[in-house]
Amino acid sequence: MPPPRGPVMNDVAKLAGVSHQTVSRVLNAHPGVLPETEARVRAAITELGYRRNSSARALVTRRSGLVGVLTTVPDHPDTLRVLVGMERALGASGRTLLYAGAAPEGLPAAAERLLEHAPEGCVALVPGQEGQLADLHHPPPIVVVDADPGTARHPLATVGTDHLGGARALTRHLLELGHGTVHHVADGSPGHTARTRGWRGALEEAGARVPVPEIPAATGADAGHAAGLALAGRRAAGEDVTAVLAADDLLALGLLRAFDESGLRVPGQVSVAGFGDRPEAAHLIPALTTAAGDPAEVGEAAVGLLLNLLAAPGRDPVAPLLLPARLRVGGSTGPPPVRHR
Repeated sequence: MPPPRGPVMNDVAKLAGVSHQTVSRVLNAHPGVLPETEARVRAAITELGYRRNSSARALVTRRSGLVGVLTTVPDHPDTLRVLVGMERALGASGRTLLYAGAAPEGLPAAAERLLEHAPEGCVALVPGQEGQLADLHHPPPIVVVDADPGTARHPLATVGTDHLGGARALTRHLLELGHGTVHHVADGSPGHTARTRGWRGALEEAGARVPVPEIPAATGADAGHAAGLALAGRRAAGEDVTAVLAADDLLALGLLRAFDESGLRVPGQVSVAGFGDRPEAAHLIPALTTAAGDPAEVGEAAVGLLLNLLAAPGRDPVAPLLLPARLRVGGSTGPPPVRHR
């Protein structure tokens, strides 16, 4: 026995006493429908439990109603916060988010799987691999979050946090406290190239020595702990390590633990700053000095930019949209230790 048929648009029209076209106008938020008519249609939809057939609608409109998000950093905390902002912005457009996450080496296959569903456009979080998007076959409009302009082989619409400006502000903050230089723990998280340029640029502007960065093999607190032990070793060997800028708050968390285990007081002997302004940063002891934009706002801005591209196909890519990174000073940074003669 075949399963019972679900309600269709004609059933809603019959119950509400209106035409099929009026139901369609209500569903598509078309202007010109009387409030009392819209109320009857929506009451009928609720009573019947009607749901739109998105596949059938796509056949008629040739629009899937899908927006893809492609990422090679699915485990990064900022990725979830970007997705929250995207969902918030997409709600008003009637489109649905379609997610595809993969390890960096799986980017081409994940992208092709995503494109098989014919999304109208995509948002990509693929740090350091933006150039591979040029290899996609007939891609839809794409907005890249925190793109590194140096890796793109074709024009890309981009949106992100001003990582360069944020890292520069953090480095200047540490230099202004009196530190002779600032060490850097870099990583492969979104925006890392820009943060490294901001750190290096601030040191060069101040005429300060540019130390060799510590680059752990991974991201996260464990990687920060390993980098912190390495920096403590460099300090013990005579290198002037009094201030450290971590590329991410999670790296900074590991640094704090490593310095504590090495008998180094923060900020009395070593100052530590992070990047990301995670909610936990203010609750560390000492509270972490950090800087960041709001990843949810970045997600909203990415969707807004993508919808503008969809509304004006063929338009030249706009200039990169950068949201400011706000500096938040905590107790983890202070003046360098006093040298006794």
